[in-house]
Amino acid sequence: MLELVVGCAAALVIGGLAWLTVATAATPEAADTSIRTFGTLMTILFGILSAIWWHQSARLCDRLLDRESDARQSQKDANTLNAAAATFTALAVFSGVFAGAPWQSTSSRLCGLGVLLLLTMSGDDIRRAVPISLRQRLTLREIIGLASLALVLVAFLWQLKR
Repeated sequence: MLELVVGCAAALVIGGLAWLTVATAATPEAADTSIRTFGTLMTILFGILSAIWWHQSARLCDRLLDRESDARQSQKDANTLNAAAATFTALAVFSGVFAGAPWQSTSSRLCGLGVLLLLTMSGDDIRRAVPISLRQRLTLREIIGLASLALVLVAFLWQLKR
């Protein structure tokens, strides 16, 4: 049940931000530009998260080769991060297509619906991957990725304010 709550919350947040992006636009042309920018930002966000989780998963698997202690838990954590990374890779692809499609088109609507459905179904991945990810010692690659996420958020908020 908690997985559904987390997934629905993630879908509601992303859907709400998309709605806010369109609702705050002054003209239909501005709405088209804003929603394309939002789709591009979501592509970046999901892509960076999936890259971080793929990288952390690989490091966990490398640790298994280095030592046998805690091997079972490390393998479970790596599998969890793999699942989350795969989900967010698919989200990045959907968002990329969404960003490139004309607003109000069938492909835009299908991709938007796909993102929301995938987020709804991925509550367990999100709920389990985030704590595992936060327990990992961050490498330079991950720090740069998280800094990029912060820049994406700032860019999105700046876009909304314009």
